[in-house]
Amino acid sequence: MKKALALVMVTCLAFSLVACGGNTTSSSTPASSTASSSSAGSSSTSTPASTGTATGGLKTGMAVVSNTSTTNADTDGAGKAQVDSTVAAVLVDSEGKIVDCKLDVAQNKVAVEADGTFATDTTFKSKQEQGDEYGMKAASPIGKEWFEQADAFAAAVVGKTADEVSGLVAGEADLAATCTMAVDDFIAAVVAAVNNAKELGAQAGDTLGLGVTSEMSHSSVLPADNEGEGLAQVDTTYAAVTYNAEGTISSSIIDSTQAKFTVSEEGAVAAKDAEIVSKQEQGDNYSMKAASPIGKEWFEQADAYAANLVGKTAADVAGLAGGEADLAATCTISVDSFNEAVTRAMA
Repeated sequence: MKKALALVMVTCLAFSLVACGGNTTSSSTPASSTASSSSAGSSSTSTPASTGTATGGLKTGMAVVSNTSTTNADTDGAGKAQVDSTVAAVLVDSEGKIVDCKLDVAQNKVAVEADGTFATDTTFKSKQEQGDEYGMKAASPIGKEWFEQADAFAAAVVGKTADEVSGLVAGEADLAATCTMAVDDFIAAVVAAVNNAKELGAQAGDTLGLGVTSEMSHSSVLPADNEGEGLAQVDTTYAAVTYNAEGTISSSIIDSTQAKFTVSEEGAVAAKDAEIVSKQEQGDNYSMKAASPIGKEWFEQADAYAANLVGKTAADVAGLAGGEADLAATCTISVDSFNEAVTRAMA
């Protein structure tokens, strides 16, 4: 049995490398929640919570695990700046058991030419949004697309605690028929999401949704101010949202990751940060407070905005804008990407 399991795990690893493409360098880190400026590509996934015997109030949690990889451009082909961020949203009951779970990955790749140029208007779709377009089914030993396997894994953790999820591995008997790809980042994200889950207003029977949106508006191609280097920057916003049968939000969490890559005029690509840590996880270390006109850190403003969404519908959220009277005292940062991620989570 152990030998069979080992063979399955080796197959999973090999398959995951084929699906994700070759990477030259990489780094990874877990996080808590996410946000950024205007968005381009986006995604969402939402279904009614599988509450089972859960009653009353539930905890809402979200976490992100990110990896970066780079390839230098040369005369034979383009280089690459890539960030893969796995996000998990969960609902947790009073016993610490998962009531519902949603998973997605923002796999954002920026192609870099040999002269150091790249497109700053690149749009991205998350793997959930890509659906069948992701193209994993043909190479899958079980004939399942990425989103199908991710959804199957999310369903498999329902009823489990963080400790029980930590012990899962790809290829286990209850997963082998539905998910054969590498699940390390799924596990890390789900465990972190359960551990940071809070009572924010979600109730048994509410629907859990997850929205993702990514953009590159803060990027700059050569010539740049960064001593002759360009900057490829990908900002991804994540929103975990719960809402009732009437479509009214009962809880929400917003977070953001910011991946920065330097690009030389020879097409050399390098990640600026060894680890990509979400803005929620950075907390006071993000250092927005000193520059904020209201003296609030990024996570404080994001949390205030998320709390303000409770009681609103998707239509209400679509009409919100930063600086409104009921928000100005608690949130002055751009909220366009917040709104789109939340709206996507409720689609």
